[in-house]
Amino acid sequence: MFEIRMKLAIILLKETHMKAIKKSVFVILIISIIFISLPTTSTSNYQFDYSTDSIYIRDTLNNNFMLPYKPFIKNNVFLIPLRATVESAGGIVEYNKEDRSILLKYGNRTGKLTLGKNTGIAENKTFIFAEKLFVINGRTAIDIRYVALLVNGILNQKNNSCSITFYPIFNEKDALHHNTTLYTEPHRIISLGANITEILYAIGVDDKIIGVSNFSDYPKDAKNKTQVGGFFNPSIEKIFALSPDIILIARGTPLSVIDKLRALGLKIYTSDPHTIDDIYTLILAVGNITGNMEESINLIKKLRGIENNITDKVKNIPKANKKKIYVEIWNNPQISVGEDTFVNALIEGAGGINITKNLKGDWPIVNSEYIIKENPDTIILLYASTKTDIEKRPGWSEINAVKNGEIYIEDPDIFERPSPRILNGLTRLYEILYGND
Repeated sequence: MFEIRMKLAIILLKETHMKAIKKSVFVILIISIIFISLPTTSTSNYQFDYSTDSIYIRDTLNNNFMLPYKPFIKNNVFLIPLRATVESAGGIVEYNKEDRSILLKYGNRTGKLTLGKNTGIAENKTFIFAEKLFVINGRTAIDIRYVALLVNGILNQKNNSCSITFYPIFNEKDALHHNTTLYTEPHRIISLGANITEILYAIGVDDKIIGVSNFSDYPKDAKNKTQVGGFFNPSIEKIFALSPDIILIARGTPLSVIDKLRALGLKIYTSDPHTIDDIYTLILAVGNITGNMEESINLIKKLRGIENNITDKVKNIPKANKKKIYVEIWNNPQISVGEDTFVNALIEGAGGINITKNLKGDWPIVNSEYIIKENPDTIILLYASTKTDIEKRPGWSEINAVKNGEIYIEDPDIFERPSPRILNGLTRLYEILYGND
């Protein structure tokens, strides 16, 4: 219901300062700062510097990351501690004691090693080491060239020093035309959008969520996450105090809030989905950002299957048999849905005809005379109401939907929230209009 309240606020208070907020209401999704304070521009490259004389990695911003031992040269090979290097760069290292294998993950890039062997895999490429992998002080020593291959970096070695230049794992312009550049996979995520929270859960990265908007209510577990505020007034202080690696902000967040977050050095990624295909694009972006592309692709395949199933059924409905529908998102005043809305897209996708599609605005105020004249076959209410409220409206008893009892009160989130559940809305709408054939 929070999307509806937001729309009502825009419509009913449009003569006030809400005019300024309305301009920013379709801003969607942000992403914040990587935990090792990476560069904020897409043109900058991030670099790790090593020396056989130092027990620290020094990065581009002069941050120091301690190593368990100094890098060293053996058989003309520059060797560095594996885990400390990969984790300092924001990657993941997992060791399996049973087969002594080491799984590596850096963004969407993966690698596999096995102690006691002289070969490794990075991005499906075989790397041959000068000798079998070995351990020093409980930590694997690795050829720095392998790490460069894993992170898709550029290696530069001079005598007793060596550097790796990293390139982005994610680099895209957002809906506000700002570049978001990520060099490492984020592990601490704040979601300021209920739809984004749903996507994060759907692709299996909910364990990385450290904060959500007050309206993140699905799945139920999302309510257990730390709340950091709503659309219009999230707590900047609380967000900053949580030290997120990345923040995802949903549409409705004022530009002033986004600007404040940028001023704090947080990376921003905004998106503004208007169609089901836009939702798929957003799912891919979140999957890319979080390093869960495979899960994102599988989710989209599943959703497309649902969509295609409905589309195939709709193709068989003669135009003359398509049902007219009136969707009401509020009753005082009576507010419906225009052409450029998810609800209209779902109506058309489910084979219905939206009687308010051609009215002005996304959320047109509609009088009873117009609705009675259009005589819809189906009425759907996306707010808390009763069928009796509709039936007792003057003149509405002559509407086909009322005469035939085709009045439905539905969950607004599956019709309006740009999340994977939008396909639940499409399926439900088809069932309402044409049954479960």
